[in-house]
Amino acid sequence: MPLATFALVASLLGTGPAPGGASDRIAVVGDADDEAIVRQLRAELSALGFEVLAPEAPAEGDDELWADDLGAVAAIRVVENEALEIHIVDRVAGKSVRHRVAIPQPQTEEDARIVAMRAIELLRASLREPQEAPVVSPPPFTPSTPSPTSPPRPAAPRFFIHLAPAVAGSPGGLGPSLHALLGLRWMPHRHLGLAIQALAPTVGTVASGPEGTARIHTALVLAGVHVSFVRPSARWQPDAGVGIGPAFLRMRGSAAPAYGDATDVVASAAFAARFGLAVAVHPRVRLRLDGHIGALVPRPFVRFAGRTVADWGRPFGIGVLGVEIVLP
Repeated sequence: MPLATFALVASLLGTGPAPGGASDRIAVVGDADDEAIVRQLRAELSALGFEVLAPEAPAEGDDELWADDLGAVAAIRVVENEALEIHIVDRVAGKSVRHRVAIPQPQTEEDARIVAMRAIELLRASLREPQEAPVVSPPPFTPSTPSPTSPPRPAAPRFFIHLAPAVAGSPGGLGPSLHALLGLRWMPHRHLGLAIQALAPTVGTVASGPEGTARIHTALVLAGVHVSFVRPSARWQPDAGVGIGPAFLRMRGSAAPAYGDATDVVASAAFAARFGLAVAVHPRVRLRLDGHIGALVPRPFVRFAGRTVADWGRPFGIGVLGVEIVLP
């Protein structure tokens, strides 16, 4: 077949299907008198990649069963060199299509080529016909039910004020002293925050000797880290912390005869660890119990006429029982 003829066939059918499947088979049959056009059809269909079958011709009217038996997608029969009967099977749609193409008389080689082109054009139109997409009914509309939403979790409190009386003591020869404690705490995180506590003297302790007596008042300021071990909404709140700050001991002496009175203030650095427990009695009020243990560096001494009679702060302990207020 000339190159121009093959190009025309390719443009009519498009890119040929890959051979080997049942959908690529086309049966072409005819009598001995139809050899020219049968040969033309078989050559051009084979060039396009179809598997061309050459079975025995069936009885008239049996083309559909015949094509199904052969597993062919189409059957072309040359009828007495007068016409082409084209039977195309559409297995997807479950239907068949018939076409008839007249053969000019008398017939020439050019006529055979033109009739073959006409048959291929009909095949292209039927095999490439788009299938209608099945209509899928949309699912029935079901109104959505909004899922219940849990109430928003209240924000954790961030600021606290601690007010309490306190008792402080140290095993250096001085008795316990009474204090007033004021504390502030900021909690940027649910379990971690910063705290500052100031311990002001209210009732001091007394040191005495042959030289006279001295009344000692101790003041502390501790700033450091606060750690909470449970969620902020828990009723019982165990916590701990560490702090550092200045300590001041004010000593005022009352001397015996032959000695002179004196007043002195000693400053030291205080280091302390704290353990506490709070219980909520109201959403914004808690009772707190705290215990501190620490040390002063350097250690302050109480001296009468150059003689050491007591010291304070190695170690020291503070007990606190008071009220904590949760700020809004």
